[in-house]
Amino acid sequence: MDKYSDFKTLAANETLNRDYKILVRDMGSDISIVAPHGGLIEPKTSLITKLIAGDTFNYYCFEGIKDRNNQDLHITSHRFDEPKALDLISSSDIIITIHACKDIEDAIYVGGCFKELVCHIQNILGKAKIKISKQKNKFPGTHPNNICNKGRRKRGVQLEISRGLRDDFQKIFSISTSIRKILQTFKF
Repeated sequence: MDKYSDFKTLAANETLNRDYKILVRDMGSDISIVAPHGGLIEPKTSLITKLIAGDTFNYYCFEGIKDRNNQDLHITSHRFDEPKALDLISSSDIIITIHACKDIEDAIYVGGCFKELVCHIQNILGKAKIKISKQKNKFPGTHPNNICNKGRRKRGVQLEISRGLRDDFQKIFSISTSIRKILQTFKF
């Protein structure tokens, strides 16, 4: 259960640039890569977000920077309503959100409402020898209010990356490079 149900409540109890920070880079792209639980909330999701974005795509990171209890800053994805995130997303066609799950096994859960892109990502990551979890209901990312589905097309992709993958920089680089290439070549 999240401590805060929305950003307004979080902002009333936590301090910007002491407890959390917000990073936004708008490249004018139709694609935004988003880490709603970055920094120390879900470690390495900000890094993966920036690597996928490269010099091409927009990115947004909400980062926990507290000495402890960063999990208190977690707002579930279908309630995530930080204004700068919503502003960037409202001008983007496609949203890819980057999350972390606690699984030790090397696996990615790929969800979201953009089914064609979900399938393409699963296929390409599989070819890169990255295991795709088959547990479809664990992290579906299909709630209409999920931040990944709030872009102009109302369908996006949610990636839940296991601890095992996030602890290996070579795998982080492989995942990030593969996703970026997919986004550069996929026919939207």
